[in-house]
Amino acid sequence: MTETEIEVPAHAPVQTHQQQPMSNGDSTPLRTLCAQLHEQITAFLQEDVQTEMLKNVQAQTRHSLGIISEALERYPLPALSLSYNGGKDCLVLLILYLSLLSTHPHLPTTNKLESILIPPPHPFPLVDNFIASSSEHYHLNLARYSSPSMKDAFREYLGGKGSGVEAIFVGTRRTDPHGGKLGAFDPTDGGWPAFMRVHPVLEWRYGEVWTFLRHFKIPYCELYDHGYTSLGGTNDTHPNPALKIEGKEGAFRPAYELEIDSEERLGRDW
Repeated sequence: MTETEIEVPAHAPVQTHQQQPMSNGDSTPLRTLCAQLHEQITAFLQEDVQTEMLKNVQAQTRHSLGIISEALERYPLPALSLSYNGGKDCLVLLILYLSLLSTHPHLPTTNKLESILIPPPHPFPLVDNFIASSSEHYHLNLARYSSPSMKDAFREYLGGKGSGVEAIFVGTRRTDPHGGKLGAFDPTDGGWPAFMRVHPVLEWRYGEVWTFLRHFKIPYCELYDHGYTSLGGTNDTHPNPALKIEGKEGAFRPAYELEIDSEERLGRDW
C-alpha cells in the first residue's frame, strides 16, 4: 500500500465538521500542521455537540490536553518523546500533542519530533506502511528498535538516539494489559531504564477513541476496517470474532462498530 492509498474510507465520518481530513501524504510544515490541529481541536471544544458520546469525547480531550500541558511544563521539548506504533490510541495522543505544540516557543522548524517504535516480531505490512506514511506526515523522528525485549529496546534508545529523553508519551489505556494501576505520570519500574511514562489517554473508552478519530476524519491503518480492533503481530492478531458478519465467509465489520470495551482484544492471542 502506498501513501496515497492510505485515506479515510468513504463510510468513516460520523459527523460533518468544518475541517478537512488530514492526509498522510502531504508535506505540511510542522508549525502549520500544529496550528491547523490546534484550531480544529479548539473549535470542537467550543462546539455545542448534540450527542452524549461527543460530550464525553470533549471531556476526555480537555483532560488529556491538561496532562500533555503539564508534561510540557515539566520537561523541555527535547526531553520529551512519543511511543508510536500506528495504533488508534497513540494516534489520538499524537493529534492532541501536536495541537498543543502550535504555540510552543521551541517547536523545531526543521527537525522532527522525537519518537520511538518497538514493533512486534512479526509486523503487518499494512501497519508498517501506515507508520511510515503517518510518521512522515506528522514530522516524527521515529527511532525503530526490533529487540525482542521492550526493556532492552528502551535502554538502547535512551543510551543512543534518545539520550536526552526524560519522559515518553505512551498511548496506554486503562483497559490495556497492565493499565489498571497506572497514573497519568508514572516512573518506570525497578530494573527498567529510568524515564517518566506519561499517559494522556489512559481514561479514554474504546468508543471515544473511534468517535474522536472519525469526527476529525483522521486517517488510520486500514486493518481496522477489516475487523481488527487491537493491532499486534501477524502471528498473534486476528479480526475480532465479535465483528464477524454472519453468512459471509471471512467478512468482518469495521473496528469502530464494536460496542463493548471488554471485547476489544478478542482478536489477540494474549
